[in-house]
Amino acid sequence: LWRLGPSVLTWQTAPWVNFLGWFVSVLGLLAFTIPWLINKQPVKQPMDYHPLVMWVLVNLWVTTGNSAHGLWGAVVVSLTANIVAITYAIRGARW
Repeated sequence: LWRLGPSVLTWQTAPWVNFLGWFVSVLGLLAFTIPWLINKQPVKQPMDYHPLVMWVLVNLWVTTGNSAHGLWGAVVVSLTANIVAITYAIRGARW
């Protein structure tokens, strides 16, 4: 828990600079890992939804914790982001 003054911009008691740090860290990690993750010789493969199901279950676990603590803004953001991600993942797998 962060103990911040009323003049600090926060979301669910987390300072905004925390999210900026997460974004920069992930951006740096992706810059180094994406070249290894790109399929250099693409071949049509069958659809595999197992990673999507596991990812959604982990996100729903966190969302359940947020709802148990009454963090409804975080629940709405999480559910919305999950619905968008599921839609794009299924659409991309079928394309």
